[in-house]
Amino acid sequence: MNNQVLLWWNFVADNKAEIEQSIIDWNNGHERFGNVDSDMKRLPAPELPEGFKG
Repeated sequence: MNNQVLLWWNFVADNKAEIEQSIIDWNNGHERFGNVDSDMKRLPAPELPEGFKG
């Protein structure tokens, strides 16, 4: 692979902006992540740590 791959929490992306958008989308229950039929509460995604490079 000639491009970088970033990983944070449960997200994989090509750049930092995509990771940041994934965090926002996950925490807002965006439909792109689908629903899981469970009684368990959805865990919020943590913010990127300061200094995260991407």
